[in-house]
Amino acid sequence: MDRRAFSTGLVAGAALAAAGMARAQGGRQPTMVVPYTPGGSTDILGRLFTDAFSAKAGEKYIVENRPGASSMLGSAYVSSSPPDGRTLMYTYGNLMLNQEFLMKENRLLPLRDLVPVTRTCIIQAVIVAAPSFPANNLRQLLEMARKNPGKHTYAYYGDLGIASVAAEADVQLLRVPYKGGVPGMTDVMAGTVDIITSSLAQAQPMLKAGKLKALAVYGDERLHEWPDVPAVKEVLPNFRALDYQVVMAPKGTQGAVLAQLAQRAKAALAGAEIRQAFLERGAIVAPMSPEETLAFMESDRAQLAKVVKAAKIAPE
Repeated sequence: MDRRAFSTGLVAGAALAAAGMARAQGGRQPTMVVPYTPGGSTDILGRLFTDAFSAKAGEKYIVENRPGASSMLGSAYVSSSPPDGRTLMYTYGNLMLNQEFLMKENRLLPLRDLVPVTRTCIIQAVIVAAPSFPANNLRQLLEMARKNPGKHTYAYYGDLGIASVAAEADVQLLRVPYKGGVPGMTDVMAGTVDIITSSLAQAQPMLKAGKLKALAVYGDERLHEWPDVPAVKEVLPNFRALDYQVVMAPKGTQGAVLAQLAQRAKAALAGAEIRQAFLERGAIVAPMSPEETLAFMESDRAQLAKVVKAAKIAPE
């Protein structure tokens, strides 16, 4: 392709994207769906991102919470929406992928029925329990689980972090399903359920107030804010789990429209202010292009399949 043809292609692509957006201007309210209950880390960070994204888009996207079925209700709604860039979803990438392996009646496959716009961030996550829980760290928890298989419980809202820990440690923990992290954490604080995986953003106020205690942190190293809390890898050296958030669009979104959405998302995440706001809430801004995000999620899906098989988790 010569330089003139290449330039013509770029102009045509930009025109197509602009035309696609323009056709929608008089249509539906631009919406960012969060498939979880209000107040959780996805909702908090999703609203921060949506405000910055709206500024770059030149029009206001509203956040709409559509919780249920471990995020699948919101995912299905976005998947069935017109692919014009007006309806997007802000969600946990790994939690969304989990459902393919965990839900027997799941007819939605995220990497088939949705397309990634960008990865927004990597989440700093912790395993927390009520202050009265007998174990004070992960090693003690695993010792208790070995002595009493299936007795100890964890709140589950789509995350396979604790299931991965249990599989790696070869212990049995009982899964208690929830629609979102907030109601699960409420029951953990009340002592109804023993433990839960939470983003640092969501758990930090309760940790500082003494309403929760941290047993372990995910990732390769201890967190600067909580230097006395061991990393899971200190107890289970071969452990791998990563929480991350993404923006997804309906299947069929044209490449040029997708590229423009990705460009706006990248610009929204570039500012020092939003990076600091994310970091203060336990998230490290780490954007990717649509192609990079898809490759990353495909790799994560393959790893999740191994975890589910090792943990002997059957769809429910």
